[in-house]
Amino acid sequence: MQHLRRCLNARWSGGVILGLLATLLVILTIDPSGTYPQLGSGPGITVDESFNVQQGVLQVEAFRAYGVFLIDPVNVKEVFGGESGIPYLPDHPPLGRLVLGVAHHVWSGLFPPHAATSVDVTAAARTGSAVMFGLTVFLVGATAGTWFGTAAGWIAAASLLLMPRVFAHAHIASLETSVNLFVTLAVLCTAHSWSRYFGRPDTPETETKTETAAEPSPQWTWKAGLIPGVYMGLAMLTKIQGFLIIPGIIAWGLFYGRQRAVLPLLVCGVTANVVFFLGWPWLWLDPIGHLQEFLGSATDRVTLNNWYMGQVFKDVETPWHYPWVMSLVTIPVGLLALGFLGLWVEARHRFRDARLTLVLIAMLIPLLLFSTGAAVYDGSRLFLTVFPLGAIFIGRGGSWLWTLLSAKFSEKKVAILLSAGMLLQAIGVMATHPCQLSYYNLLAGGTTGAESLGFEATYWQDSLTREFWQDSAEIIPTGATVHVMPVLHQFQLDDLRKQVPVIRKMNWQLQPWSGGEEVVPEYLIIFNRKADIPENYRDSSRTAEVEVRAGGCGIFKGRRVASLYVGVDADER
Repeated sequence: MQHLRRCLNARWSGGVILGLLATLLVILTIDPSGTYPQLGSGPGITVDESFNVQQGVLQVEAFRAYGVFLIDPVNVKEVFGGESGIPYLPDHPPLGRLVLGVAHHVWSGLFPPHAATSVDVTAAARTGSAVMFGLTVFLVGATAGTWFGTAAGWIAAASLLLMPRVFAHAHIASLETSVNLFVTLAVLCTAHSWSRYFGRPDTPETETKTETAAEPSPQWTWKAGLIPGVYMGLAMLTKIQGFLIIPGIIAWGLFYGRQRAVLPLLVCGVTANVVFFLGWPWLWLDPIGHLQEFLGSATDRVTLNNWYMGQVFKDVETPWHYPWVMSLVTIPVGLLALGFLGLWVEARHRFRDARLTLVLIAMLIPLLLFSTGAAVYDGSRLFLTVFPLGAIFIGRGGSWLWTLLSAKFSEKKVAILLSAGMLLQAIGVMATHPCQLSYYNLLAGGTTGAESLGFEATYWQDSLTREFWQDSAEIIPTGATVHVMPVLHQFQLDDLRKQVPVIRKMNWQLQPWSGGEEVVPEYLIIFNRKADIPENYRDSSRTAEVEVRAGGCGIFKGRRVASLYVGVDADER
């Protein structure tokens, strides 16, 4: 018993235990459509998962076929862009998709999917996101615990696990969870390793003044930039958002290190670019041309619609405050309070802790960038890296509160009180499952209040869950033509046919429908992405045969996020 108590009080304990729990919880609730019916239901097949999964499978098969000889330009051309098979898509760097591909092969090999007809099985690849989410929870908890004490580690790790939007993304085979992991890794490890050159902070949660005085700051050398450079390169290999940490680290290093930081920063930059280049075989063929093509694809892209404040905006015309508002209304209010408390504590100390200064800078840069006319859409997805970094401030605020309460109450009472407070924050995750991408906190009035404020109900087709398809099969006959709205790309319906066993079993013919065609659909399935459906279908009062609601907890009925309509009359169009 005493040994167990010592383990739980270790500074890394919160990260280790809750990281493992996070991975397990996601895997147990990961099935989107019935390919793993023995597991709990997760978010439905999202509109862009197929691209990521197929590319991940392609990269794994390329390596299995050629190994290190993938560097041969002939082999690269044959695998990455051959006339047969899956063409290589260089729209994103390969690391996140490679992890999904490895997870796909490992999981489907150990646990063959049910009724699979495709070489790529979305549910199997989703385990890659689950593992990366668990590692992110571990990293956040271990870092906060090391910096501010055991209580901070447990609170920071738990807060990330209890953020509904982050938890939902951990179920999806997309790149957001990999970006979260590697950006968080680069920021926290750089902050931890370089801050010792600036002098350790003098705070009671970290160390005593005697210890601080006895440890003079070491001298910087070029070697200080090597490991942070590797982490930065890995972040760059996930998605364009990984590049956003570069200016923040440069400014932070120069501010605190002055001219001493120049050489380590140069080494860090060179190392990061070497890792980026070596980690992306597609660049080997035409380094300059392909790099220009990749960077150009970040701006030369299809314009998407964004529903915000009750109206449709083009992505580049979304009001500047969108990322700030969405961040404030998609994190549980108790966690927000602890995060702002942590920020206030550091402001009182005039940010003498250089580590937290870098964390704050890395949070502000994406929020500021997406406030300047850059394309923004789909809720908090594009700036999701703010959330795990914000968990560090939540841990800091929780540590300060623990110290304050411990002066008045016993440690056991304080632990019970804070644990109860954290458990209350779990209501959002549980109430909206498996549609946590539709979550809004009490500042928005929950999911129902968010509807009256004009916030988007759902984004990625994730609301077409396993239960939705099973309920629809009781109404739609075999061989029926089923129309779907909205259809956002030409492969969306084919992906549903491949990945949803019910559709294949019932032999449904899926057809796109936008609401303006002459044909009147007998069966119409809608996921309620208001930015891309006709105005007369944004009203949730319309009667549906089957529906999915997010937020159905207690007295709150929740918002409708998916519907099946039977017999759509011309008058309703």
